[in-house]
Amino acid sequence: MTAADTADISPIARVSAKAPSFGERITQYGYRALYRLAPRAAGRRAADAFGFTRGYGLPVSDRVPLGARAMQIAGNPDIDRAYRWPGGAARALLVHGWGTDSSSMLGFVKPMQTLGLSVVAFDAPAHGISPGKHTTMTRFTRATGAVLDAVGGADVVIAHSLGSIAAISALAERGVRPRCVVLIAPTAALTGVLERWAQNDMALPRPIVDRIYAELLVRNGVPVSHWDIPARGGALDSPVLIVHDPDDPVVPYCEAQRVSEGLAHATLEPMPGCGHGRILSDAKVRERIFAFVKQHMSNLEERIA
Repeated sequence: MTAADTADISPIARVSAKAPSFGERITQYGYRALYRLAPRAAGRRAADAFGFTRGYGLPVSDRVPLGARAMQIAGNPDIDRAYRWPGGAARALLVHGWGTDSSSMLGFVKPMQTLGLSVVAFDAPAHGISPGKHTTMTRFTRATGAVLDAVGGADVVIAHSLGSIAAISALAERGVRPRCVVLIAPTAALTGVLERWAQNDMALPRPIVDRIYAELLVRNGVPVSHWDIPARGGALDSPVLIVHDPDDPVVPYCEAQRVSEGLAHATLEPMPGCGHGRILSDAKVRERIFAFVKQHMSNLEERIA
């Protein structure tokens, strides 16, 4: 069996402390066998697995979410629409994490509308209704930027997990300064995600990992190290709230600590017992985010849309 015969395992979709299953051990063997025969092919195949987005097996529906209307997104080859909920001229952008879709962020729609904001969400490339099952951080970031362009910027940005890198990078590329930003269980850098996945989840030998880095450089157009929140967001002067479970089983708490230390106006608040995905629906987390956004929107005057 070669790696080409094995199943994809998403880099962010499984608990890192879990022992590898029989199928995952077979996958690890497949990569090693393929590397001995064709090192470059092994690197490409492993890079495919790292970019896999359908690890949760979520059902896909093209129905427009309740209360929203679909809006066209022009100029991006990976996504063609977003969803917009009515509100005031001020806008909130919701950015989901890797392997999920916009439905994971719907719990923030009503609270943001209550504060007078219109709300926008979208399915990232190869997520939800967007076609494909593999993507890159470059494509995720470009799609986020395309949505920002389509709606004329954002006053509030709320992002989860790996979506935090895409959100901060898109804001930095466009020089957009939101009134405030919320990062929920953020990953600080793509390098850490790759290293944990390759070493802990896949047990890949170093030569294959190095091949992944080389392949992702080709696919992204920039090195993996480029995707780093403190580096990309160093000039961001918006207030940032970071919420993260200290015992998050998917993204270590130290990632949030690094983000907090690297952004000029960031506040980190631990949220024990919320997990990585469940944190999005936790009542106290939503209340804290609502209070933070309300504080920073209180002086905002209505703009002409």
